[in-house]
Amino acid sequence: MKEPEIKVRLFRFDPNTGADPAYREYTVPLVPGMSAMNALDYIYQHLDPAVAYFDHAGCALGICARCTGKINGKAGLLCQTEITGDVTLEPINKDRVVRDLVVSK
Repeated sequence: MKEPEIKVRLFRFDPNTGADPAYREYTVPLVPGMSAMNALDYIYQHLDPAVAYFDHAGCALGICARCTGKINGKAGLLCQTEITGDVTLEPINKDRVVRDLVVSK
């Protein structure tokens, strides 16, 4: 039987290109207990290695807060927020985007 899948709608923007911000949709297998960060990791590893985000190599415990973003319009830690269906992931502050989900302090 095929694994269930979800759609991850991801904010994409690189100010260095001059292109307008846009959303890109990815299809990701849904795994029980999956976090928003797990979905980003799947996208990066299997679908689009150009996605920019703070990965959890330094934390994944909800301590550093580097991965704060918007999950379906609500602020949260990507490494700690469980997703159970289609989701939209955005930077916490679109005015300070360095690239994609990475923002300056």
